[in-house]
Amino acid sequence: MSTYYNKTGKLPPQSILHQRYLIIGQTGRGGMSAVYQAVDTSYGNHRVAIKEMSQGNLTAHELADAAARFQQEAALLGSLHHPNLPAIYDGFSEDGRSFLVMEYIDGKTLLQMLKDSGGRPLPVSLVLDYAIQLCDVLIYLHSHNPPIIFRDLKPTNVMVQANGHVVLIDFGIARFFKEGQAQDTVFLGSPGYAPPEQHGTAQTNPRSDLYALGATLHCCLTGRDPFHATDRFAFPPIYQMNPLVPIELDQLIQRLVSLNERQRPNSALEVRQALLRIKQRASDSTTGLDPVMASAPTQYNSLPSTTPVQPSFNKANPAPIQPPTVPVASPAAQIHRTPAVKTPATTNSATISQIWTRGFSILFVAMLLFTVIGSIIAFNIYEPYRSINSNAGLDHAVELGLSVILLLVAIASLWFVQNAAAIIILILTAMFTLGAAFVFLVQTFNDIQQQLPFTLNPVLLNIFSTSSLAASSLISLLWVLRPYLLRDRLILLAIFGLAGICTFLQYSGTDINIAKHIYLLIVLILLIQGVLIAVRTERVRVGRN
Repeated sequence: MSTYYNKTGKLPPQSILHQRYLIIGQTGRGGMSAVYQAVDTSYGNHRVAIKEMSQGNLTAHELADAAARFQQEAALLGSLHHPNLPAIYDGFSEDGRSFLVMEYIDGKTLLQMLKDSGGRPLPVSLVLDYAIQLCDVLIYLHSHNPPIIFRDLKPTNVMVQANGHVVLIDFGIARFFKEGQAQDTVFLGSPGYAPPEQHGTAQTNPRSDLYALGATLHCCLTGRDPFHATDRFAFPPIYQMNPLVPIELDQLIQRLVSLNERQRPNSALEVRQALLRIKQRASDSTTGLDPVMASAPTQYNSLPSTTPVQPSFNKANPAPIQPPTVPVASPAAQIHRTPAVKTPATTNSATISQIWTRGFSILFVAMLLFTVIGSIIAFNIYEPYRSINSNAGLDHAVELGLSVILLLVAIASLWFVQNAAAIIILILTAMFTLGAAFVFLVQTFNDIQQQLPFTLNPVLLNIFSTSSLAASSLISLLWVLRPYLLRDRLILLAIFGLAGICTFLQYSGTDINIAKHIYLLIVLILLIQGVLIAVRTERVRVGRN
């Protein structure tokens, strides 16, 4: 062991590296590296962080692999220029060890902040601000050609400074996305935050970082670390543990941590846009600072902003070049370097307006007027088939028309939803509605005495239509189980519950009983309007306005 190191293998304080870096103390240690705080005596005692590649207990093969990854991290970080990434100042080898000199980030990791809060969730407003900044840096990384996949996004690799500025640290396992490669050569990552494909099922890609982002946000908003979970791929709904989290944010995070990467958002840009919408709608109750967090020591004093410098491994001239300060981020990224600000309080009426926009309200009212007024007019056309059947009216024809409208609404709604449960509800609703439409079609043909190739008993027709409508009503009640606001669930429960009750009431009536047909019209109109509300609620609650 070099005389630089003490018996524990650490660089003791007051050690001098590379004849210029004075070691103050160790600030962290990972599986393959140690990080020290130091000052650059050749540059005005400027504080820096020095990352050393650990060589302890490594075989020759492991040492070569670790050295290659360390050099990869140095070269990768030296080529990146973004305000949410640490700047690289220098790189050198000394006494058989490799060192990387980078910007010192004075602050706390997200995991440290959670521990300081006693395991309680972090304030929603702060988490939203951090998430938006993380999206900024992921957009930057993924926009490279080929995309750079971070692969280790987790609370311990996200540093937050005192002004709320986020820095993503530790690029030890980042990699370039290789088009057409079946899977990664080396399986690395943090259990609980690494997606299934990072465990060897497929190649990691930009959506792999989105999964890790979702797992990180889930941990911040619940205090539940998936690393310690029995099932590291299971993420319970956040609202069950933290009712202050907007349902839209919960829905977005559930999409991010989907095991099927195709069900995750398409890009970090899409996630950022959704987060900005959610932040704008956040109420005062979700943005207030937690008293513990307000009194706890906050994060980091940022250093003067300088353009990162390519690492120099030339021992003859190791000093980094320090150019004048210049802006290195896009305006969108710079916005989020400011401290989190409380968003204006919103009322329940503002939340309701998210669903009942002008466009949807017009559609809803127009459909309601069309079905109700159209049914009243058509239902009161007395004996239109008098010359054929003096006992026949337009009752069955109206019921057929409404069932066709319900069928078309359910099918068309499939275009506007993405969740598998919502799609199944709509498909089953359409299937059972088709059964009721068939009965009304047969009854309409019987009214006008058109010869059919088969005959069905009126009692069987009544049973079949009632069963189909009852099934449609019960299936539609499954919307109540979706993770919506309580108010939304109560509205859907009232609509589809009333449809089920009216279905039951009409069953005992005979076909010549006018009350039976009125109940049927009510059932069909309620189902049509209910599906419209349910689909609109689904779109809004998952942030897809």
